[in-house]
Parts: sequence; C-alpha cells; structure tokens
Amino acid sequence: MTQTRHPDPGLPAALRRNWPAIVFLSPAAIVLLVFMAIPMANSIVLSFQSWNGMSAPVWVGLRNYRALFGDRLFLIALGNTAYFTIVTVILQTTLPLLVACLLNAGIRGGVLFRTLYFMPVIISLAISGLLWAMIYEPNFGVLNEFLRSIGLGGLTQLWLADRRTVMPSIIAVSIWQSLGFYLVIYYAAMQNIPGELYDAAKIDSANALQRLWHVTVPMLRPVIVLVVVLNTINGIKVFDQIWVMTAGGPNHASDTLGTYLYSTSFGAMGSSNPQLGYATSIAIVILVLSFILSIVQIRLGRRQEIEY
Repeated sequence: MTQTRHPDPGLPAALRRNWPAIVFLSPAAIVLLVFMAIPMANSIVLSFQSWNGMSAPVWVGLRNYRALFGDRLFLIALGNTAYFTIVTVILQTTLPLLVACLLNAGIRGGVLFRTLYFMPVIISLAISGLLWAMIYEPNFGVLNEFLRSIGLGGLTQLWLADRRTVMPSIIAVSIWQSLGFYLVIYYAAMQNIPGELYDAAKIDSANALQRLWHVTVPMLRPVIVLVVVLNTINGIKVFDQIWVMTAGGPNHASDTLGTYLYSTSFGAMGSSNPQLGYATSIAIVILVLSFILSIVQIRLGRRQEIEY
C-alpha cells in the first residue's frame, strides 16, 4: 500500500490557518520577550562583566564565578540558604498536610480554622517580618514577656541577635506565614479523593495513620511534588522576610543568597561599592540551583507515580 504525500502547506499557509491563535498569543509573547527573555539574556552577559553601575562594564570572563567559591561570605550565605530550604521544605510540606487531614476529617469549627490558618497568607512578607521582629524583641517583645509571665524566664532569648536562634526564629515565621497557603492546596486536592478508597481501607481495618500513608499520600503525590517544588524555589530565593527582620545579621548568621545578592548589588553592607556584575553571577547561581532542583524533584515525583 502506497501513501499519497500531500504537498507541504508551507509557513504562510500555517500562519493563515493559525492566525487567531497567533493574534491572541502575541501580546503575552511580546511581554515575556521584553520583560523576561531580554533581561535574562542581559543578566547572563552582565555576570561575565565587572560593573559598578557608573563606569563602563569590563569583560572579565569567568572571574566572577571563580571568585564566588573563594568568597567566605558567599559560602556562609549558601550554607544558610541550604539550611533554610531543607528545613522549610520538610516542615512546610508535612505540617499543612497533617492539618489538612484533620480539617478534612470533619472536625468542629473546620471553616473557622481554615480562615485563621489562611489569614497570615494575606499579610505581606515585609509586614509580617516587622511584626515578628517586634514580637522577638528581647526586652519588650511579646514572646519574652509571655515566657516571664508563666515563670519560664530562663528560656528568654535574644531571638534575632543570637547566632544559635536567629535562623530557627526566621524559619518559624516562614512556616506561620505559608501554612494557610499550602493547607488550602492540600485541602482542595483531598476533595477529589474518592471516598470509596477510604471505605475499602476501613474494611481492611486500616487505622487513621495507615489510611493517610497508603491512601491520602499516594493520591496527593502530584500535589506534594508541586508543594515541594514551590517550597524549594521560595527557600532558595528567600530575601524580604530575612532582610526586614535581621538584614542578614548578626554577623552574617542569617545571610542568604538573596540578602547577599542585594548587599553586593547596592553596597548596602557598609562602605563596599556596588558590584553589579558579581551580584548578577550570584543571581545566576540562584536561577541554576532553582532550575536543577525543580527538575530533579519533578522527575522523582513522576517516577514514583509510575511505580505506584
């Protein structure tokens, strides 16, 4: 049997056939090109240059990237970013899931709890950072005052001024801020899980923990992967909350890639001059880390889904 080859309609014919889609997509494509693709290309070029924002940029090749690995402050910021990302990914993925399971079980006041949990989400990160900076204030802050009032004055801390407590304190605020957002995602996804699966598990005498592990978690795997990816990206690029609360202090103990990028960009940490080329290389590192980790997590999630 021979196949009849139709003549190639050619590009002009394809354009005529798809002109409505091209017309509707063109504005979005132009916006993406102007505000994302071109600035990203310029940033990549700038990361290979030395530029203080005033004089003409000087091409330095890979010198900015080589300097990063010998920069003690960059390595501290990289370690703090990894610490922040790992802890928040674990806690901000599991805690909202457990709370969503409780709400989905039909406890009393579920609507009220969903509202209360979601309220911090509508507060901007800068405002919540300022609010918690006042709560953590060592002399007059609510937290230390509360501990003293219940006879636990020995537990009072310099929450944001002590190297040992500054990162856990910031991470606690991040969890408080984001719990409602991920809770809503989990709760909405749980509404699509067929009730017959839970009924079958109950017939098999599965307890609540076993139903969570063998029914809820597998059915929510794509959503869990999404939450992990979002938490990873947010952790790697975290900036505003830390900058408002500590500006990377004390003594760089809470510096992350985002805050170190800002301080090197605009010379915000004392007398250092702006180093826009060097700062852009940090931004490229953040972009590459976010991209690689997101791809790895998505691929691992797909593989586990197929095996299940």
